[in-house]
Amino acid sequence: MAEQTDREVCSICLNDFHEPKIIDCQHSFCYNCLEDYVHRTSTNGQFLCPVCRQNIIVPLGGVNEFSSKQQMENASTRQIQQCDVCLNIQATCRCRDCQQHLCESCKSTHDKLAVCKGHVVVKIDGISEQGLKEITTEKPVSDLKEDISENSRGAPVHPADFCPNHPKKKTKTYCKDCLVAVCFKCFLKDHNGHTYLDLQEDDVREQIRDELKTLKVEIEEHINKLQNHSTSLQSKSSEVEKAAKTARRNVDTHVRKICAKIHEIGENIKDEIQKTCNDENEKFTKLMTDIKGLTEDLQSGVKLSTSILEDTSIVQVLERLPNVRQEADECRSRNFNIPDVMYPSFKGTEINERVLREQLGEVDIHHETRFINTFNINQFKSDNDLYSSVTTFHGLPWCVLAQKKASGDLGFFLSLNKTLRLSDILSCHVDISLELINHKDENGSLTTHGTDSLKEFQDNRGWGRRNFITWDILINQENGFLDSNNNFNIHVILKLMDIKKRQTLLKYK
Repeated sequence: MAEQTDREVCSICLNDFHEPKIIDCQHSFCYNCLEDYVHRTSTNGQFLCPVCRQNIIVPLGGVNEFSSKQQMENASTRQIQQCDVCLNIQATCRCRDCQQHLCESCKSTHDKLAVCKGHVVVKIDGISEQGLKEITTEKPVSDLKEDISENSRGAPVHPADFCPNHPKKKTKTYCKDCLVAVCFKCFLKDHNGHTYLDLQEDDVREQIRDELKTLKVEIEEHINKLQNHSTSLQSKSSEVEKAAKTARRNVDTHVRKICAKIHEIGENIKDEIQKTCNDENEKFTKLMTDIKGLTEDLQSGVKLSTSILEDTSIVQVLERLPNVRQEADECRSRNFNIPDVMYPSFKGTEINERVLREQLGEVDIHHETRFINTFNINQFKSDNDLYSSVTTFHGLPWCVLAQKKASGDLGFFLSLNKTLRLSDILSCHVDISLELINHKDENGSLTTHGTDSLKEFQDNRGWGRRNFITWDILINQENGFLDSNNNFNIHVILKLMDIKKRQTLLKYK
């Protein structure tokens, strides 16, 4: 506000007031000085008072909406202050901390609230041309100007920390029942008797922030878990798609094999048909060749007889006549019967789809998991066993057993941790593939594959090979089974098929 000298002057231009305006912290400035100052310094619709540095909200209509000094003086002389809570009852006192005018009843309620403990409440002595006079023994009246604004002694207030019902009043309490932060006026009027938090207490504010930080960290951890789970699901989805693609490719390969075999059988049948045809044709060709030769001989004889008959010599006719008689007798005795003929044919059998599906194979829908266990050669001693970490699949604890023998052989087995029984599986078939990964050459990896029943699997130490690889070959870095840290990896592909589970009885309350 203007400095107290012999005369009141504007704190910006240091001249007499010209069209003075009073801002929320009750400090006065020339209209033009204030408008220019607000234009130069306001940010996000707020500015700091040049005198007390309180954060002031710029009215929607601009600086002109701030009250003039004359309006404030006229209002103080015209009006009797009413209780800010009851509204229809004249106020008898005023709380400097809450900035509330209160009647006797509301003051009694105010004084009982723990959140209002230590507040300064002053009596209203009366109304005069100078305005309301407030008398208190706890603070001199000269200090009242510094308490008029609830924000004058603090740092700039965040816009969100103003009461939703009174934009110029700072929130002081948080109603836990209604989940809203309000000023004291709203709290006394609408939330009296509710559980609350005193937002003026530093430890309360710190506790609220700590709780938000803790919850934020917890949610961030949960987000990480969700993202990791999503990544795992995406990996599983990719594995299923890859398995389906491989299965489709295997179907195509097997179909081609079956088609090739069917084609081969068909070609053999066609060859048999052609052989029969060739045999029959050979028989007919021989007969036709004989007929052709006989026909040519008879034609020569007829030609000779014709020539003799054209001559006048009867002796030539007599000499020719015996041969012609013999040929005629042969012609009379000759039969022209068609020999027995074999006709090849093919009658296809009815196509049986069931038989074809049996020949093609069956689709195997199974549960599958893949995991890699790592061992270090420095962990091994002569003739000792090492177990990998446990991988839980279908409630069963699977692990890889590496077994080194004094003979120099190293064996690998897929085993079940018998100390843990979490699954409800009664029986199933287990399909196992163990691969010792070669880091230098993928084709150099060593693999073993087999199947077993779950019962036999559990009764024994597991399934695998005792002489998977020799120790000397494994530890030779040139062979590619060890990495730079002397680790080697066992890749496990585990499939469970034909699963039968225990029947669980549902319990109803």
